[in-house]
Amino acid sequence: MWPFTKKEKLPETETVEEEPKQPLQLKFDPVATQRWLDSKKAEPEKKEPEPAPEVKLECPTCKQKLEKFSYRRFKCPQCRNWIYFKSGRLVTKEESEKIREEYYRQAKTVELAKIGMTEEMIQQREQELISKTGTTPNKYSVIQSLFNEITRKVKDLSEKEERYLMLAVILNRAGEESFHILRAAQKTRLAIHRKDGFRNVSIIARGECEVCTRLNGKVFSIKDALRTMPLPIKECTEHPYNEDLSFCSCWYSSEYDDEYMEHLTGSKL
Repeated sequence: MWPFTKKEKLPETETVEEEPKQPLQLKFDPVATQRWLDSKKAEPEKKEPEPAPEVKLECPTCKQKLEKFSYRRFKCPQCRNWIYFKSGRLVTKEESEKIREEYYRQAKTVELAKIGMTEEMIQQREQELISKTGTTPNKYSVIQSLFNEITRKVKDLSEKEERYLMLAVILNRAGEESFHILRAAQKTRLAIHRKDGFRNVSIIARGECEVCTRLNGKVFSIKDALRTMPLPIKECTEHPYNEDLSFCSCWYSSEYDDEYMEHLTGSKL
């Protein structure tokens, strides 16, 4: 009776079983695959071989004919004087020094500006040293004096190391001794590793110097490295910037030992 009414039954729907779908089968075509791989490969740029420089094979000192020459300095087989290859020609030692000095004069402004020195600052420091000592100082001693003052104000160790290395290259190219500057750069590098939590470092040798190669891979504690200073190597025979002065380019690499991992994770291994 109202308000209760009998609900009509809905017709039952028949369940239709779906046929299982067949898995999609991929056919491997090796020819098409290889063509696709070949299309992805970047074609290497064809570099034409650099033509050999046309050099007048004649000793600049005795004017005797030469059978061959070297890009590094070599001695004339006749007069036994040194011969240098500079600016595409063979020159004497005196001419080589003039060419190097001219290069340094042109590049000095740009390179010194990278480590915070201008020509005006150098001239001002030169006048200060003249008034203090009464003598005209060597221009490179002026640069080093100014550099020391500027670098003391740099707090970032990586920036300080970079400046030391840049000054060492500038001095080496100019024919000035730069070993003490390289030494300061290596001390700064060790300080960086120690600040990062490392306890040990290993030596990475560069070039073909036999003295440097013998130390390649040798591990030092940072404490011992600062005490003995194995780098830079005084007896290094590499000449990357100057044919007359060696320049050791070896460096320290950090060693990931247990002590460092404990420092890094804060837990004992």
